Amino acid sequence: MRDLVSYIAETVDSVVNRQSRNEEVDNAMRDLNEFIQNQRPQIPDRPELPGAPQFKRQHVTERTDEEICELATDKLADQRLAGERGIETDMQNRERDLNTQRENAQTSAESQKQAAAESFERAQNAVNNDALRRGLARSSIAVNRQADLAEQNAAQTAAIGTTLARNLEQMDNDLAALEGQRAQALADFNVTQAARLTQTIHTLQAEQDRARRDAIAFNNNVAEQERRAEIERQERGAALHQRELDILERERNLGGGAAAVQNAVFNKMVETLNRLAPTDARRQVMENPIFRDNLTPQEFYRLYDRFTRGR
Repeated sequence: MRDLVSYIAETVDSVVNRQSRNEEVDNAMRDLNEFIQNQRPQIPDRPELPGAPQFKRQHVTERTDEEICELATDKLADQRLAGERGIETDMQNRERDLNTQRENAQTSAESQKQAAAESFERAQNAVNNDALRRGLARSSIAVNRQADLAEQNAAQTAAIGTTLARNLEQMDNDLAALEGQRAQALADFNVTQAARLTQTIHTLQAEQDRARRDAIAFNNNVAEQERRAEIERQERGAALHQRELDILERERNLGGGAAAVQNAVFNKMVETLNRLAPTDARRQVMENPIFRDNLTPQEFYRLYDRFTRGR
């Protein structure tokens, strides 16, 4: 019974001791890791500089062929309207002038006839007075002179009427021809406008092509400026980062340099392992990567030889 109790007591003591030793190992390794981290300088991150400037691009609103044609038509709309109105106004003026000439011709003919009649009457009176004075009122001479005057008056009146009729006919023909002239003038104007429309379309297309080329050249230049600005930003950031690294290196050198840090780490490892039980120290050296990862091969073999082959 005493042997059983002793066995149980020894087993319990072994378990308790193992837990305590495990905690001791964990604490020692945690302290060692913190020490190593504190010895290793923290490499500064590359500084985050403001982004490179972004420049405004040029944008060209490109029109379709249909939209360009519509725009050209709109540009010529006032010109077309003015041209059509001009033709119409010219035709109206010509029609008014012809009607005025027609009225003037009629008025002139009436005036000529009236003047001829008055002249005929005066001539008749003169013949009658002369015949009476000479006592020839009923003579054949007076009658013949009166007949001649009447014939002359009739011929003159007929000539005035003939001239008037001929002039009125010509003016009526001119008035009738106005509609055809109006149509021809509009047709010629439309041909001219069609040529102007084609030229305007070509001009607008050329302007759009030029604007597109200018925008492409401008945007390419902007992109190049942005690229150069980004390169300068990166170079400036790299220079600042290198400056921080140089400062860090100088600080490390002032403290003995990398060799001093490495020696301190090795000594700390030896100190830590010496505090552990030999079996725990041996197992840590063989299994825990903290030793191999933070020592040179020569240092690790020194440590390995010291704690795994007997102390």
